[in-house]
Amino acid sequence: MLWRILFLLCFGSGLMASPLPRSNNSPLRGPCELARDHFTTVEGLRVHYLETGAGPSLVMIHGNAGAADDFGHGTIELLCGEYRIVAVDRAGHGQSDRPKGKSATLEYQADLLHQTLTKLGVTHPILVGHSWGASLALAYALKYQTEVSAMVLIAPAAYPDSGGDRLIRMAVTPPVIGDVSLLLGRLILGRHILKKELARAFYPEPVPEEYLKHATHSWLTRRHLKSYLEDEWTLNRSLKNLSRSYSEIKVPVVIVTGDEDRVVIAKDNAYRLKSTLACADLIEVKYAGHEIPQTHPETIYAAIKKASEAESSEGHTEAGGSGALARP
Repeated sequence: MLWRILFLLCFGSGLMASPLPRSNNSPLRGPCELARDHFTTVEGLRVHYLETGAGPSLVMIHGNAGAADDFGHGTIELLCGEYRIVAVDRAGHGQSDRPKGKSATLEYQADLLHQTLTKLGVTHPILVGHSWGASLALAYALKYQTEVSAMVLIAPAAYPDSGGDRLIRMAVTPPVIGDVSLLLGRLILGRHILKKELARAFYPEPVPEEYLKHATHSWLTRRHLKSYLEDEWTLNRSLKNLSRSYSEIKVPVVIVTGDEDRVVIAKDNAYRLKSTLACADLIEVKYAGHEIPQTHPETIYAAIKKASEAESSEGHTEAGGSGALARP
């Protein structure tokens, strides 16, 4: 059972696969100006982001353990001809710094994102968040609601876990997350176990071999593992507090969920959130799992168009309903 516990410590709920390899400043090809790496400094931290396109602003927020270019599997290419896209590496992920001496909670990361977007001149964006990134979008909207146009929440982790991972969460309580536990994780987490967990995330579709190769080489660095573990540890507490206020969100929200998601259970998150938000629409993607940004970018495009239309129409706060997109 030891390997299983250590694996869950590093790659539990909210798992996000890293993208295919992309060299620094290498473009993502699309029908618009190429997306390239940029950096800015906020609170003394280097923040990495990708930017391309022109038009209304989309801010894309990756999940846990991911990076900004998680959306570079068709989503950015579909959208950059109509929108200004800013995809940000969260603190300690991708090429962004992690703060030292303070906990990078969900609330802290919302403030950091707000400062980053203000510095970049991004105003009233549509927030597009996947998994843990959807949690961050919700936290951002609750604090800066008048500065958000709409939200698209993909496989959102919106509510705290029921408590099944309590022992695991106790095991990773700071300052226990140290070199020894990280070293053990790196030694024990082999390609076979990683492939098994990625299969759960991609189910019912197969894991791309190149995807697996890249994840094997990029997920187990000390910095990324520590950031992942800390994010997982603090998320439940933040969601317990934030979820009490979801009904206050009035901007248009489109929730996207896969009917086969085995990582973030739809009925406990996407559907529960839909019932709380009067302003929400819901798209269920048939025969899809957790990794919708990689497997169904066309659905994200459709959700953003729906959110844009709701935001621009009169009485958008009354928009609601549900729908389903069946894969051909």
